[in-house]
Amino acid sequence: MEMLIVVAIIAILIAIAIPTFASSLNKARVATDEANIRSGYAAVMTEILTDEAHNVEGSTTGTTPATFTLKKDGTVSTTAGDDAYTTQGKPSDNVEIAGKSVNK
Repeated sequence: MEMLIVVAIIAILIAIAIPTFASSLNKARVATDEANIRSGYAAVMTEILTDEAHNVEGSTTGTTPATFTLKKDGTVSTTAGDDAYTTQGKPSDNVEIAGKSVNK
Protein backbone atom coordinates (compact mmCIF):
# COMPACT_ATOMS: atom_id res chain seq x y z
CA MET A 1 0.00 0.00 0.00
CA GLU A 2 2.82 2.38 0.86
CA MET A 3 4.52 1.62 -2.43
CA LEU A 4 1.30 2.40 -4.32
CA ILE A 5 1.04 5.78 -2.58
CA VAL A 6 4.68 6.58 -3.41
CA VAL A 7 4.12 5.68 -7.06
CA ALA A 8 0.98 7.84 -7.17
CA ILE A 9 2.82 10.83 -5.68
CA ILE A 10 5.66 10.45 -8.19
CA ALA A 11 3.14 10.23 -11.05
CA ILE A 12 1.46 13.44 -9.88
CA LEU A 13 4.80 15.25 -9.68
CA ILE A 14 5.72 14.10 -13.17
CA ALA A 15 2.33 15.22 -14.50
CA ILE A 16 3.03 18.69 -13.08
CA ALA A 17 6.66 18.84 -14.27
CA ILE A 18 6.19 17.85 -17.93
CA PRO A 19 4.06 20.86 -19.04
CA THR A 20 6.35 23.20 -17.11
CA PHE A 21 9.38 21.75 -18.89
CA ALA A 22 7.69 21.96 -22.29
CA SER A 23 6.78 25.60 -21.67
CA SER A 24 10.35 26.40 -20.66
CA LEU A 25 11.68 24.64 -23.74
CA ASN A 26 9.40 26.66 -26.00
CA LYS A 27 10.43 29.91 -24.28
CA ALA A 28 14.06 28.99 -24.95
CA ARG A 29 13.29 28.34 -28.63
CA VAL A 30 11.47 31.67 -28.95
CA ALA A 31 14.40 33.45 -27.29
CA THR A 32 16.77 31.76 -29.76
CA ASP A 33 14.56 32.86 -32.66
CA GLU A 34 14.54 36.43 -31.37
CA ALA A 35 18.33 36.44 -31.07
CA ASN A 36 18.76 35.01 -34.58
CA ILE A 37 16.36 37.52 -36.11
CA ARG A 38 18.02 40.43 -34.29
CA SER A 39 21.40 39.21 -35.53
CA GLY A 40 20.06 39.05 -39.08
CA TYR A 41 18.61 42.54 -38.70
CA ALA A 42 22.01 43.83 -37.56
CA ALA A 43 23.68 42.13 -40.54
CA VAL A 44 21.23 43.76 -42.95
CA MET A 45 21.74 47.17 -41.39
CA THR A 46 25.51 46.73 -41.62
CA GLU A 47 25.19 45.73 -45.27
CA ILE A 48 23.01 48.73 -46.08
CA LEU A 49 25.21 51.21 -44.22
CA THR A 50 28.53 49.96 -45.62
CA ASP A 51 27.61 49.07 -49.22
CA GLU A 52 27.55 52.09 -51.52
CA ALA A 53 25.09 50.32 -53.86
CA HIS A 54 22.30 50.71 -51.30
CA ASN A 55 20.72 54.05 -50.60
CA VAL A 56 19.23 55.03 -47.24
CA GLU A 57 15.81 53.65 -48.20
CA GLY A 58 17.36 50.20 -48.73
CA SER A 59 17.12 49.90 -52.49
CA THR A 60 19.87 48.98 -54.92
CA THR A 61 18.48 50.79 -57.96
CA GLY A 62 16.98 53.80 -56.24
CA THR A 63 13.37 52.76 -56.88
CA THR A 64 13.07 49.05 -56.06
CA PRO A 65 13.53 48.11 -52.39
CA ALA A 66 16.15 45.48 -51.67
CA THR A 67 14.85 42.24 -50.13
CA PHE A 68 17.04 40.39 -47.65
CA THR A 69 16.62 36.78 -46.53
CA LEU A 70 17.85 35.31 -43.24
CA LYS A 71 19.26 31.86 -43.98
CA LYS A 72 19.41 28.77 -41.77
CA ASP A 73 23.13 29.18 -41.16
CA GLY A 74 22.63 32.72 -39.83
CA THR A 75 23.86 34.59 -42.86
CA VAL A 76 21.85 37.19 -44.75
CA SER A 77 21.47 37.19 -48.52
CA THR A 78 19.67 39.29 -51.10
CA THR A 79 18.60 36.14 -52.95
CA ALA A 80 15.75 33.98 -51.74
CA GLY A 81 16.26 30.23 -51.62
CA ASP A 82 15.17 26.98 -50.04
CA ASP A 83 17.47 27.55 -47.06
CA ALA A 84 15.46 30.41 -45.53
CA TYR A 85 15.35 30.53 -41.72
CA THR A 86 12.20 29.09 -40.13
CA THR A 87 11.45 29.86 -36.50
CA GLN A 88 11.67 26.92 -34.12
CA GLY A 89 9.45 28.18 -31.30
CA LYS A 90 5.71 28.69 -31.19
CA PRO A 91 5.47 32.40 -30.38
CA SER A 92 2.30 33.83 -28.95
CA ASP A 93 0.47 36.62 -30.73
CA ASN A 94 2.31 39.32 -28.77
CA VAL A 95 5.89 38.40 -29.76
CA GLU A 96 7.34 41.32 -31.67
CA ILE A 97 10.87 41.99 -32.89
CA ALA A 98 11.77 45.44 -34.20
CA GLY A 99 8.07 46.32 -34.25
CA LYS A 100 7.07 43.31 -36.37
CA SER A 101 4.99 40.35 -35.24
CA VAL A 102 6.93 37.07 -35.55
CA ASN A 103 5.23 34.01 -37.02
CA LYS A 104 6.59 30.67 -38.15
